[in-house]
Amino acid sequence: MKVTASDIKRWSGWLAIVVLFSIACVYLSSWQFDRRQEALNAMGQLAMNYDSPIVDLASVATHDSFDAKNEWLQVKVTGTYLPESSVLVRNRPLNGQAGFLQLVPFRLDSGEVVAVERGWLAVTSQYEAPKNPPLPSTARQEIIGHVRPSEPTLDRSAPSGQIATINIEALRDAVGLGDKTYMKMYLRMQSESVAVATNPVQLSRPVLGEGNHLSYALQWILFALMAGGALIWGIKKEREALSSTVRVSRRKNVGQVDAETEDQLLDRV
Repeated sequence: MKVTASDIKRWSGWLAIVVLFSIACVYLSSWQFDRRQEALNAMGQLAMNYDSPIVDLASVATHDSFDAKNEWLQVKVTGTYLPESSVLVRNRPLNGQAGFLQLVPFRLDSGEVVAVERGWLAVTSQYEAPKNPPLPSTARQEIIGHVRPSEPTLDRSAPSGQIATINIEALRDAVGLGDKTYMKMYLRMQSESVAVATNPVQLSRPVLGEGNHLSYALQWILFALMAGGALIWGIKKEREALSSTVRVSRRKNVGQVDAETEDQLLDRV
């Protein structure tokens, strides 16, 4: 159906609404495509790095920098835990159960400090933090762990001995770590060379998926097309109604002329 200038003029208000709505739909669709690509990138990086050969920590990070492409690489470090500076990370559910993550600073032989996430601890029956969480040995040992980036800080308070997120700056401030701390990353522990009787629950390899981003992106495109189609349908229906009105009017006019002509002929008889 061809849309004329008069159609656009009559429907200018609705046209503006449809255009704005379609722009919003395209933006939201693009945003969903971007989120899907981020999810695919994260899946690819996990698959590529998680079981990669073990490397030295110094080759993937410095005190104040960390390249995101190195996330999930396996590294080996040697030194001693600082269990007196351990903290619990709040709001970390596992398989539907509330709990905490245990974060313990680890001093390397070089004197540098890296934070190590040792695993998960369940809340108590009163939904409180465990009062005596299991701690690692203070003996010199070797740790193998996966590299993770420091998390964003949260504007939330936490009780003493706890932090709201695995933000290394927040950890440093909470327990007084020195300047030689790796500030942009931490390690998710996979193995320790010195065993202890009890350990937190070790987190397994994460299962990542692309989510519903693709279907959402296509839905927003469909919504934009539906809005445009609805506008065209409305214009078409209006035309049909106007055309029908014109035809009825013409029939009435023709009938009236015929009646007048018939009356004139009868008057002449």
